[in-house]
Amino acid sequence: MIFDEFPLAAAQGVMLAHTLKLGGRTLKKGRVLSALDLDLLDDEGFSTVTGARLDPDDVAEDAAAEELAALLVGPNTETRPPRAGRCNLHASASGVLRIDAERIDRMNLLDEAIAIGTLPRHAVVRPGQVVATMKIIPFAVPRRLLDACREIAGGTPPIAVAELKPCRAALIQTELPGMKDSIFAATAKVTRDRVEALGGRLTLALRGPHRRDALDSMLHQALAAGCELVMVCGATVAKDRNDIAPAAVTAVGGTIEHFGMPVEPGNMLVLGRIGAVPVVILPGCGRSRKSNGLDLVLPRLMAGIPPTREDIMRMGVGGLIRSAPEEGDDAKPDDDGARGPARAAAHVVNRSGTSTVR
Repeated sequence: MIFDEFPLAAAQGVMLAHTLKLGGRTLKKGRVLSALDLDLLDDEGFSTVTGARLDPDDVAEDAAAEELAALLVGPNTETRPPRAGRCNLHASASGVLRIDAERIDRMNLLDEAIAIGTLPRHAVVRPGQVVATMKIIPFAVPRRLLDACREIAGGTPPIAVAELKPCRAALIQTELPGMKDSIFAATAKVTRDRVEALGGRLTLALRGPHRRDALDSMLHQALAAGCELVMVCGATVAKDRNDIAPAAVTAVGGTIEHFGMPVEPGNMLVLGRIGAVPVVILPGCGRSRKSNGLDLVLPRLMAGIPPTREDIMRMGVGGLIRSAPEEGDDAKPDDDGARGPARAAAHVVNRSGTSTVR
């Protein structure tokens, strides 16, 4: 491609670099100048025009952007017509964005002429939402760059949306003496809102004493009810794999896949599994509607792409959602989501049985 200031006599077929307003007419940027356009420019007193002339192996910006987008479009995504060297990729379903960041980086590193921008990996997206944009910076790119992008893509699109599934979820809450009923009602509402916002349903809510045998029983109830996701919100936050909630998961035949996460708030989240059913033991902030580590895990579970142990351990960069509490800050609620008496009575239980809340 040759970008230059061309004399009008040699400017036919040149792509106009900048929009020109000529009396009652406008010649827009990117217009391929015709003989009539050049006559108009001459009448307006122009002797030269700035623009680009493509080489035989060049691909014009719109065609190049469209071809590049076609290499990236995967399941539950779609492209829209290109404009001004840009082609956007849109979600065609509600879901979680999956991106092969390494391949996107390789394409962007090929040349400054190619610019691919995406939403963050695992962002929750809705139908019609732009999830990625492809921009050709100059007026054209050589065919070899698009061929290199095609080789990197390798026939497997690096961008897709994992569709959210209509999951049936259960919430199990445990209690200690002195805890107010309002805490449990508020937690159930926040959890229901979270699940429904992702297209699922909170089909079962159980409440019982903060004791391992009671929690064992409630886990069995949730599985027997056909729940596909179980969330446990303890009266106190689990502090060890042998604490009440994690021990209950393993006691009923499940496994603890990862304890904790490098995300604040949300450090104390525990991810487990009983057979094919994911179990999330909530951190104290799980009772809050504010963004926390649960919001990084729950969408992936409901989209059928559960985070691995390594995935969670890699969440640290960008994992500071809100400022971490200062050491020794006793003015804030503790990690258990309760104050004073409930925390002090963590292992003093004198209740038995469970109750079911619909």
